[in-house]
Amino acid sequence: MRNKGKNLIRKRVTRRVVIAILITVVLLSVANIAYMTRAINMGQRAELMLVTELSGSKVDKWVGGLSGVSEGIASTLEGLHTLDEDTVKSILDNIAEDYPELCFIYVATEEGNMYMARGVEYAPGVDVRERQWYKTVKALGRTAVVDPYISATRPNLMLATVATPIYFDGELVGIVGVDADVSTISDYINSLKLRDGAYGFLVDSEGRIITHPNNRFNPSITNVKYVDEVMPEISDLVNSPDGGLVSAKDYTGTNVLYDICSLDDCDWKIGIAFPRSFLLKSIDDGIQISIIIAVVCAILAGLETKRAISKMLKPIEKINPVMDKIMQGDFSTQIDFEAGNDEIGELQTRMALMLTTISEIIESEKYILGEMEQGNLTVEDMAQLPGDLNEIATSVNSIKETFNDIISDIQFSAINLQSFAMGINETSNIEEMRLVFEELSAEANALMEKTSRFTTHPS
Repeated sequence: MRNKGKNLIRKRVTRRVVIAILITVVLLSVANIAYMTRAINMGQRAELMLVTELSGSKVDKWVGGLSGVSEGIASTLEGLHTLDEDTVKSILDNIAEDYPELCFIYVATEEGNMYMARGVEYAPGVDVRERQWYKTVKALGRTAVVDPYISATRPNLMLATVATPIYFDGELVGIVGVDADVSTISDYINSLKLRDGAYGFLVDSEGRIITHPNNRFNPSITNVKYVDEVMPEISDLVNSPDGGLVSAKDYTGTNVLYDICSLDDCDWKIGIAFPRSFLLKSIDDGIQISIIIAVVCAILAGLETKRAISKMLKPIEKINPVMDKIMQGDFSTQIDFEAGNDEIGELQTRMALMLTTISEIIESEKYILGEMEQGNLTVEDMAQLPGDLNEIATSVNSIKETFNDIISDIQFSAINLQSFAMGINETSNIEEMRLVFEELSAEANALMEKTSRFTTHPS
């Protein structure tokens, strides 16, 4: 029972302390995870938006390169102040050699002439001045990026045009145009380095998809898809770009985050779709790390708590053997421990003092009773003891005093008996002897009365 109680205290204290530590660690971990999740979420969203901005910058750079080509040709012709066919075609052919990726490079004039690089002939019977790209640039009076359209020269192509007006002395005389095949644009968008399954797509100023990883969304001469039709979940984001992220499922059924960014050099918009797994992976990793740290901290705290409690309770284990010997009546055992400067140390000190006090009382009582047993009733009384212990000293001293009184009475009676006996002689008569025996009987009765409170075993 004693060991069971000892172990129970250790287990109870350890269990409660460990539970308190676990609750604290769990609460701190939950708060940390919530804060970390929010921070990671915000950080990842900021990173995704930055990726979109950078991707948009790359597309802007590509568009700017096309604008540079058309503006360079326009500046050259304005400097030469001529639209002579041979001169124009020579310039266009030289430029075309440096930009083989461009589908068509040409100059359209206000007279309706169309000069094209690489010896390409313009579609017969088509008035170039009625083409949408020509009207758009003429109306704007500056370089413009025109939404994709079907080529008049090659009806099987979808083209995107960058065109620049040509002015002679402030008068519009023609427009330089460079065409890129939409498939080339798609290749460029797909070449952007996007990680973890993210992909990009382009939308023109009318909300039509220019290029998308899903070929069914890409424009062709018979198929033009609007965002509102195939991705209605992001239509508001397309109409109001830079407004944040939209969570939805893409054409593959994957949960993604969409971000849309307007391009600086045209009215097009670039969109990036980021798999949510990319965002959640960082959060999950952070949560797992926090949980592992919390578990490790809890285990270390529990082990340290158990060790500390065992160390604190160890001095008590030294008390138990002493208590066992006391219960057996042995008060001579020396307590083998050093009192610490704490509650247990104070308990040790008080117990040592109690054992010393009890030992002194027993030794004092043994000494006094031993002297009385040897007939020495003049031994000093026991000193006064604190509290209820004083009854022991009072009882021992009272016994010694009582025995002193009885022995004194016996001695007095013996003296009287001796005196009476000496007073009886051969000449004493019966009456005198009777009086002597009456005196002796009275003395015996008095002695019997004093010893009557003692109960004795018959001998």
